[in-house]
Amino acid sequence: MNVIVIDVGTSSMRGILYDAHAAELKKIQISYSPFYIDQICVEQNASDWTSALIRICSGLAQAAKEENRKIDVLSLTSQRSSVLPLSKDMEPLSPAIMWQDKRTMSLCHDLKKSDPVIIQKAGSRINPVYSGSKMAWIRRNQPELFEHAAKLAVIPDYLVWFMTGTLVTDHTYGSRSLLMNLGTREWDEELLRLFELPRSMLCDLISPGTVAGHISGPFSRLTGLLEGTPLISAGGDQQCSALGQGVIHHGDAQITTGTGAYIISGCDELPVVKGSEVIVGASAIPGKYVLESSILACCSAFNWFHNAFYPDSDRGFDSINREILNSPPAAGGIIALSYFQGQGTPDWNSMATASLLGLTLSSSRGDMARAILEGICYEIKVNMECMARYLPAPSSIVLSGGLTKCPSLAPSLAGILGTPVTQYSNPESTALGAWMSAAVATGLHPGWEEAFRAARAADAVTQTLPENRDNYKKGYSLYQESYSRLYPYT
Repeated sequence: MNVIVIDVGTSSMRGILYDAHAAELKKIQISYSPFYIDQICVEQNASDWTSALIRICSGLAQAAKEENRKIDVLSLTSQRSSVLPLSKDMEPLSPAIMWQDKRTMSLCHDLKKSDPVIIQKAGSRINPVYSGSKMAWIRRNQPELFEHAAKLAVIPDYLVWFMTGTLVTDHTYGSRSLLMNLGTREWDEELLRLFELPRSMLCDLISPGTVAGHISGPFSRLTGLLEGTPLISAGGDQQCSALGQGVIHHGDAQITTGTGAYIISGCDELPVVKGSEVIVGASAIPGKYVLESSILACCSAFNWFHNAFYPDSDRGFDSINREILNSPPAAGGIIALSYFQGQGTPDWNSMATASLLGLTLSSSRGDMARAILEGICYEIKVNMECMARYLPAPSSIVLSGGLTKCPSLAPSLAGILGTPVTQYSNPESTALGAWMSAAVATGLHPGWEEAFRAARAADAVTQTLPENRDNYKKGYSLYQESYSRLYPYT
């Protein structure tokens, strides 16, 4: 069996052709970027995704043809809560409002009184990241656009339609909307009334890991893919990343460090969560759940510091990584609050901004860079402590994502959490999770454990043990104190 996995990220789209043993035969990656209109608004044109999708699928179809391979199935995973208004002919009516856009803050404030029912049914307090608040913002602030829209879709919904002519969304995306009842896994009438959104504007819900549609004639002619090839909706990118890192059983945990960072733990049953300190969502494994925490700025924070303070570096990240290694653990007393996009869980403080505290004349840019890195780790620790109220403590935490290229990340995180950190040599955890979804859906493997063992069979595994714990305990205490002083009412 040969599988094409499409992974739709914030800064690029990747397509990977895998064989039946999860061996990577060909990869095509196309970069793009949203446009940051100001400190609040972030948008992107739908043509960025359709153009990249056509180029990727055409290239992989040609690669398969050259090796005399038949593509048996495609598997799609994607960013989860960017919103795209579509006409009755499924044409985009405006740029997408991206997941990190914060224009809905006023609307979220107005609906905050409804948090108890939203948390109980949808698994999260109202927040600017989820798609439902963006849809309600369009209704309130762009009434003409709302009137002309036939559907309000998230990016994977639109791409499924573009490839197959079928308009559906799976439970993982529904669970990032504030509109889906996690218990019934259906759009909830009470939540729809709260947001003043008609059910008719939403896509029909399906389980992740099931066939969303089949490659249409028009898309076949655009790309060379065989018409009728099934397309699996594997689930949201973070759920697939968790799957590709082995989050299968209750209490398994992993951290993905991308544009933002995401902590996901497996949960067999729908938990009763008090307050909004963790997010409950649908797992990529049908019928199961995940507990999730969101750090809104991770690689984006590190990249900002690198670009601002290492402008003459022509060797990538070598200079900043070397200087971080030369800076002592706990960064010489510097504390960074890396809230470049506000704070996600547990407080959902969209007004929080980034700060560097404790600077002296002896502070170096390497110390500040280490402080940024450790600030991200401290924020992860805050969220792990919240998860520990609902799940058993993991014996190890699996780490992946772009920031793992910084050699100081794993030791810093292990020391701050006091837990061993495990890393797999193949960084494509999201794509491997989508491959696993296709492998189980097609019957190639009978279950998720077997699919995971096959996906990771060729991997080298590295484990980093906790060190410098006393230094990091002091640093964490300073971090908490700094946050509480700056934001005493959150």
